Amino acid sequence: MKKVFPVLLAVIVGGVCAFFLFKKVESVNSLSLEGNATAIQIGVFTRQENAKAMAIKYGGIVKEDSGLFRVYYSVLSKKENIDYITEKLKEKGINYYLKRITVSENVLNELDKYETLMESTKDEVKMDVNSKALRAYEEIA
Repeated sequence: MKKVFPVLLAVIVGGVCAFFLFKKVESVNSLSLEGNATAIQIGVFTRQENAKAMAIKYGGIVKEDSGLFRVYYSVLSKKENIDYITEKLKEKGINYYLKRITVSENVLNELDKYETLMESTKDEVKMDVNSKALRAYEEIA
């Protein structure tokens, strides 16, 4: 009986701790219904210089959000284009997170122009159009 009580106590304490630690964990690749665009995030840092280094390496941009520096590889609103970019990231072995964001109607209209172009171009050009859309988002958002 002496050996059972400490084990039982450890299991209960561990279960309570796990409950509080993991109750706010969300699925990494799920999309919430909030927002009107999707940022394809490839990193998040507490130090801006680390975020900038990753953005330079992969051709992304850095956005500050609540004291964190997020590296966005793309900002899109159409599922087909999101799927295309995420598939390319998977092929390159780059991890990503889909983050729903809210952008102004002006930004959404600008992104729509690039996304329409992405849909009508060849695969070789889509990544370049994505890069231009990301730069446009950076300038006007």
